[in-house]
Amino acid sequence: MREIISKLSKLKLQGISKSVEARNAFAIEFNLSYIDFLSLLLEDEFTNRQSNSYKKRFSSSKLDISKTLLDYDFAYQSELNKKQILDLASCGYIKEKKNIVFMGNPGVGKTHLANAIR
Repeated sequence: MREIISKLSKLKLQGISKSVEARNAFAIEFNLSYIDFLSLLLEDEFTNRQSNSYKKRFSSSKLDISKTLLDYDFAYQSELNKKQILDLASCGYIKEKKNIVFMGNPGVGKTHLANAIR
């Protein structure tokens, strides 16, 4: 098994190399077909790559995860519609395929809100 895991790593199939032993035991225990076993391994690889892609994109976005809506001082910006901002936090704009644009003078909290609504 060590040789198989080594080759999987060299082929950059990290998702499969992490799960092949557990999936093999599962396949033996439940008498899975080769296709079902292969399907599980490919799903592990796919999930691993999606996760890595998300992590890389999030890291390169430079979003500050410490900024939240709970920390935002809505009293500082009395013109700001708190209900509208909280509605944006539900991310319904994504399903509606709409963009959000924060406009205003420097120092009013645009970046904080953009970081908080992620």
